[in-house]
Amino acid sequence: MNQNKGRYTITVMSISKYLYEKVFVIIINIFAAIALCTYLRALAMPVPTLIYILIAWTVILLFAGSIDYAHQKKKIKKLENQLASIEQKYLISEVIDLPETQLEAAYYHMLKQGNKGMLEAIGEFKDSQREYKEYIEEWIHEIKTPITAINLICNNHSSEETKRIQREMKVVDYLVEQALFYARSETVEKDYFIKKTRLFDCVQTVLLRHRTEILEKKIALEVEESEEIVYTDAKWVTFILHQVLANAIQYQKEENRKIKIYSEKLTEGLALIIEDNGIGICASDLKRVYEKGFTGSNRAKSKSTGIGLYLCKKLCDKLGISIRIESKEGTYTRVIVAFPIGTLTIL
Repeated sequence: MNQNKGRYTITVMSISKYLYEKVFVIIINIFAAIALCTYLRALAMPVPTLIYILIAWTVILLFAGSIDYAHQKKKIKKLENQLASIEQKYLISEVIDLPETQLEAAYYHMLKQGNKGMLEAIGEFKDSQREYKEYIEEWIHEIKTPITAINLICNNHSSEETKRIQREMKVVDYLVEQALFYARSETVEKDYFIKKTRLFDCVQTVLLRHRTEILEKKIALEVEESEEIVYTDAKWVTFILHQVLANAIQYQKEENRKIKIYSEKLTEGLALIIEDNGIGICASDLKRVYEKGFTGSNRAKSKSTGIGLYLCKKLCDKLGISIRIESKEGTYTRVIVAFPIGTLTIL
């Protein structure tokens, strides 16, 4: 059985392979024919009669071999079709025909036992993953309490040191939220609520969250609001925009910093565009920005986790929206999040 680019195929039996497998039977028949001819010749049987016997023997052997070859080839082709017809390849033992020979029965039994063991191992792994995910979610909710408490203490005892602590706590809070959404990203379909959403309500929520960094870094913010409505989950979209805006703020130049947010109508829907004039992304990195853990070749991004855009792409795919990045190194980065007209129907 071979696997090529995700498609499983069973090697089709050729005549040469069939003959190779039957070489022992062929040799036995040759020696038997020689022994029979030697015995009959010793009994003074005419040579023409021996030739007829050998011809008849050969014809019968070829006929039997042809039938057996055709039968095996048909069985292999049927197995290949059965394997191609099921999505979970490990369930092949549930759809194949019952064995006809003792050797097939032995292989069938081993395949059944192997699949049973694998399914049990998968079940244990899923249980372990679910327990770990539940623990992570619970831990994240618990850690939110001390983070909030630290921020309150800092607010009540304002100083340069407490302001520095608050800035670092914002980073911690950002990473904690990222971990929470990452833990839930595999089951987005169980945790979203699709409804009519004013897109710029999500934008405003994200901007309010980042207002301190925008002011501290003296970033000129240009927002072209619109009343456009999309059908989506506001919570997940807000998280996606939060990741995009955080990148736009983080990778700014030293001066003349600017972020522009606006929307454009598309033939198929609506696009929200977040554009900055920061350090940009080099051409060789653009096609890899959605890879998990990829932080790029720019040293200014050395503190990046490589998770943000990976999560954005994953969540966009789950929600039926698209995300695209255009950039020129040292000039700009433009992130386009497109919402199709039929989002409610699709989801």
